[in-house]
Amino acid sequence: MKLAYYPEEYQGSSCQVLEMDGTFDNIQELVYVESQLSNTSTKFYGELTQAMLALADAPGSNNGTGLMQTLAAFAIRELYEKKSAAQKNAAAAAAVEA
Repeated sequence: MKLAYYPEEYQGSSCQVLEMDGTFDNIQELVYVESQLSNTSTKFYGELTQAMLALADAPGSNNGTGLMQTLAAFAIRELYEKKSAAQKNAAAAAAVEA
């Protein structure tokens, strides 16, 4: 397996690129990759590996497809939790004003 992780500019914004070519022989080894990644929206160290192991039999689980789907799921969860918290705070502020 080949991995590359580097900064790049995309449409005028800085971003980090993660490239993966090949498959994991042992998904548990993903924990080593996870330790080198940042801004993955995980709540604890090992959550990415744990999520990948939970779906070990799913198509793409041992390659970049599953990894990117899992990272996207964590990002979506983070956005949902921020939006939910903002709505709760707005509702609480409206209740105090009433």
